Amino acid sequence: MRLSVRVFSVILGMTFFHTAGASAQSVAEPKTVTVTPLISAGFGTSDGFGGSAGVGAAIGYDFTSNLGVEGEFTHLFDVAGNDANVDAPVQNYSANAIYHFNMRRATPYATFGLGVEHIGRSVKNPDILALYAPPSTEIAYNFGGGVKYPLSQNFLARGDVRRIQANDLAPNYWRLYGGVTWWVKR
Repeated sequence: MRLSVRVFSVILGMTFFHTAGASAQSVAEPKTVTVTPLISAGFGTSDGFGGSAGVGAAIGYDFTSNLGVEGEFTHLFDVAGNDANVDAPVQNYSANAIYHFNMRRATPYATFGLGVEHIGRSVKNPDILALYAPPSTEIAYNFGGGVKYPLSQNFLARGDVRRIQANDLAPNYWRLYGGVTWWVKR
């Protein structure tokens, strides 16, 4: 037990006390804002839903070169893509904590967030014998990670994959997105 605590302390110390003079450094800079328009795809949905293309945006703030926060809005156009009779768009609003790892050239990150997910449902030709779930707004959380790669002094390429988990009638799904981040520096 003591050995595992000691190993964990060494790893934790190396992660949190990485100096700026070292060869590997996060692309995140303290006190900077990032703006990321994104294109996404939702897949692996629960309750027999299909996948969907989507769009969104994220605005972040980095407190340090490792720790930041981000507000995010995403919209999947129709997770009921397999059913031409039903439209089911999904909107997700979340606040996320982001931890950037110190690596050379590209910066991987882990994220966890909490928010609200809304699924709308509209039926074009309702079957009088069928039961359709109503639109629903639910609490949701997400976890995942991604990578940021500098393109220039003010732009980053970004890829991200997350699991979105909601309760009750809103679907759970994986979301993959790509975007170009505008890095607003002082």
